[in-house]
Amino acid sequence: MNWRDYSPVELEREYTPASRVENIQIYLDQYATAGAHSRHVVRHGKLQYGRHADEWLWLAPSTNAENQAKKLVVFVHGGFWRRLSADDGTFLTPAWHQQGYDFVSVNYSLCPNEPLETLVDQTLRAIQFLYTSYSPSNITLVGHSAGAQLVAMALNSIAAKFERAILVSGIFDLEPITNTSINDSTRLDAESSYNLSPINFVSQAKDTPLVIIWGENETDEFKRQSREFESAWNKNDEHTPCIAREISKRNHFDVLFDLTTPIVTDLFNE
Repeated sequence: MNWRDYSPVELEREYTPASRVENIQIYLDQYATAGAHSRHVVRHGKLQYGRHADEWLWLAPSTNAENQAKKLVVFVHGGFWRRLSADDGTFLTPAWHQQGYDFVSVNYSLCPNEPLETLVDQTLRAIQFLYTSYSPSNITLVGHSAGAQLVAMALNSIAAKFERAILVSGIFDLEPITNTSINDSTRLDAESSYNLSPINFVSQAKDTPLVIIWGENETDEFKRQSREFESAWNKNDEHTPCIAREISKRNHFDVLFDLTTPIVTDLFNE
């Protein structure tokens, strides 16, 4: 179904992930509580990657002796560009440490305090900031929801091949957003929605092994967005074919808990 065929009420629902769960706050509280606990028990350094007050990140080096190559996971949080912070992403630190990776959770400004173009630029610079300590070939990029759009834009802009990237329940074509209440904050028009839609610039991305995942219990539009980005990526003969997978019994929010399980990690071996 084409998104233009939805009524305004239906389109609003399709771009409201909370419409598929009983209580979104349960998941947001989990992120915040587990993130605070993680920062309490695991050493996290707060680093500025730019001059803006919002341009900082949490870096948690792994003590795993096997991480001699300095492998790093960079996580970019979701929240429809309007909520959450790098604090929330740190709930993932222990799981990635168990996999032998250092872990970074990137903070960025929120709309409407800053335009979406600024958020895209901040994510790009945060990743490049880490090059002083890590080789792109040892970096895994992970973006969730709005964060998947930010990571995908970075993939289209950076002339480097990363170890891999995982895009989770992302939004890759922003045109439908201009017809929802989300645009009260993002304030996109036809030109900016096109320029900030990573699906329009996939041909510019270097060949990074890519996995796209989403939860079974998500709206049809979120599923369509992921499948169409997979198709666009795989049309480029210079790209290693990406794997797209719906994760059984998961929703837009709890699908993150499977990131370090074989359900997701084994996809890179298919």
